[in-house]
Amino acid sequence: MNLMDKDEILKFAIPSDGALYESTLLFLQQCGLNVNRESKRRYVGEIVFQKGVFVLFQRASDITSKVEEGNADIGILGHDRYLEIRKEDGPSDVVFENLGFGACALSIGVPNSWVDVTAMADLADISMDFKERGLNLKIATKFPRMVERFLLTNGISHFSLIESSGTLEVAPAMGVADIIADITASGTTMRENALKTINGGVILESEACLIVNSRTVESNEQKSSQARDFIRAIKACLESESLSSNSGNNSE
Repeated sequence: MNLMDKDEILKFAIPSDGALYESTLLFLQQCGLNVNRESKRRYVGEIVFQKGVFVLFQRASDITSKVEEGNADIGILGHDRYLEIRKEDGPSDVVFENLGFGACALSIGVPNSWVDVTAMADLADISMDFKERGLNLKIATKFPRMVERFLLTNGISHFSLIESSGTLEVAPAMGVADIIADITASGTTMRENALKTINGGVILESEACLIVNSRTVESNEQKSSQARDFIRAIKACLESESLSSNSGNNSE
C-alpha cells in the first residue's frame, strides 16, 4: 500500500525530533508497535507488525493541527501542546491523557530578586502595583491561551503576554518581559537563569498523550479497525505497566 491510498491508511503523527522523539519510539516499542524509519531525514515510516498504518514524523507543535485538519488520524504529543493549540469545537479527542512519559509542568517563573513574591497572591499584588504606575505586567510565554486563562482565574487581569518561540528564560534579564511561563521538567534551567517557581504557580502538569480525529477514523471502516487494534495495544501496555507498578508497591 502506498501513501497515495490515503482513504484506507491510518496516519499516525509522532514528534520528529526533540524531547519526545526517542521516548515515543521507546514507548511504542514497549507496546509491540515498533516503528521503522529508514533515516532521520525521512518523514514517513511504518509500524512493523501492523499493516496499513503510516507513521508521519512531524514537529510536536504541528501535530494537533495535523490531526484536527485530517492530515493525520491519530497522534502522540505533549498534553500541554494539545490543550494550547486545539480548537474548542474541533474533531480531536484525547484517548489517553497520560502515557507515562514526557512528564513536565507549565509553570510561572519570576526573578530571584523578587524576594517578596513567593505565591500567586503576591504576583496579583505586583500586577496591581504595575497598574498604579500605568504599566502592565509583561509575561513571556509560548502558551498564551492557557497562561491567560490561568492568570484571570487567579485574579490577575492587568498583564501583557509576550509570545515567543525562542528561549524564554533570558527574557527578564534582557528586559523583554518581567516574568515567564514556560515548560520545565526539573526546574534546572530556570534556576540557572536566576528564576524561581512560586506556590500555586503551576499552570498545568503534563505528560505525552494520544489524540484521535474521531471524524476521520469513525467514518472509515478500515481506519476504525486499525485504530481499535492500535489503541488496544497501547491500553494493554499501560495496564501492564500499572499492574507491575502496583505489584512492586505491594511487595514493599
